Amino acid sequence: MNTTYDYTQFSVLYVDDEQQTAANFKEYFGDTFDIKIATSGEEGWKIFSENPDRYAVVMTDQRMPNSSGVELLERVKTLRPRVLRILATAYSDLDAAIQAVNTGAIYKYVTKPWDPPTLEINLKRGMEFFLVQRERDLLMREKMFAVQRMMMTDRLISLGIFAAGLNHHLRNSLTAVKTFLDLAPSKLKGEMLDITHLRNPDYWHDFYNTVQGQVSRVVSILQEIKDIPEPPTLPLNDTVQINDVIQSTIEAKKTAFDAKKLKISLTPGTLPKIKGNAAMLSRAIHFLLEDEVINVNTGGVIVVTTESTTNTAGIKGVQISVSDNGPDVPASALNCIFDPFFVRRNLPEEYGFNLLTTFFLVYHHGGEIVVKSSKAGGALFEIFLPENPETSGSRHDEQEFLQRVFATEKIWEKILLDA
Repeated sequence: MNTTYDYTQFSVLYVDDEQQTAANFKEYFGDTFDIKIATSGEEGWKIFSENPDRYAVVMTDQRMPNSSGVELLERVKTLRPRVLRILATAYSDLDAAIQAVNTGAIYKYVTKPWDPPTLEINLKRGMEFFLVQRERDLLMREKMFAVQRMMMTDRLISLGIFAAGLNHHLRNSLTAVKTFLDLAPSKLKGEMLDITHLRNPDYWHDFYNTVQGQVSRVVSILQEIKDIPEPPTLPLNDTVQINDVIQSTIEAKKTAFDAKKLKISLTPGTLPKIKGNAAMLSRAIHFLLEDEVINVNTGGVIVVTTESTTNTAGIKGVQISVSDNGPDVPASALNCIFDPFFVRRNLPEEYGFNLLTTFFLVYHHGGEIVVKSSKAGGALFEIFLPENPETSGSRHDEQEFLQRVFATEKIWEKILLDA
């Protein structure tokens, strides 16, 4: 493991209402760390919240006018849980410091007056912990995305092999039947038409075309998965304007919308640019709208809205809402709509690969996607994407993803084995 750390890669914010103490802090540690200082809790929060991804360590005095150090660090924890929080306190405030440690509000406390050499060691250890934790998160993200991709590709290839093998046998059988019918006298063909539709050459011709069409669809799905970008080896650093991504995707799918006479509208909110992989986010929107094209009734209405929002964990980001006017999704089916073989409409040839892929791509960006029944009588998809998936702290633990994987295992086994 790399034991050489760049202590200036991220900043240290020090907050103290004693201006001389704050100045001394910067003088003592400015050669080793990138130091930012503030002289009140309000100023400290303003500096931090303007660029929270810049900071690895926030250290603050406990006793300050208007707000305490613990209160400031609690706000920091809500916005960026990974940031290391250090409380500087006098002996008389030790009870508050100990309580803050016990509740998880702070990483460590130091007593005042602090000893510069000792504090430098604590700051280095805190910065190192932050950097190692960040590196681990990035590696875990890449690993989980690789697992996601492998799972999808493996299942789809299995289905493709199965379908291709089925098509091979059907083609051989249908070729023999078609050859027999082509060789039959015209009069006999006419008599056969009168007997049953199963002996009708047109019936077999249509059936053969249907089989070919479904195999082509499986190949198309495999190509869609193949086109998903490989997981990045670096953080998701593209700067993306979601409104532009949605608008360009709508324009690209205009022919498909027109073919079903679907009316689609976008009401864009004022959004911040977010960090992510532009190609992945574009594919996520593509797959979601592709599912809408397949499932919304001819002449239906699709409404897309976007807005800047903050989720329940206090993470800033954007929300994308896609609603339609049918068909409705029963409440009992909402939990399985992202499973690969869930069918919204009575179209057994249409599987849920689009939504499954959308789920994984959104998840990879630290986001969330849920589905509800829309007021218009159809489905409502809500996607939340954090402004920065790398350090937002909004990433779910891996339990949700693993539950999704294992929940679909039995479905895949049943489809492949029963067939």
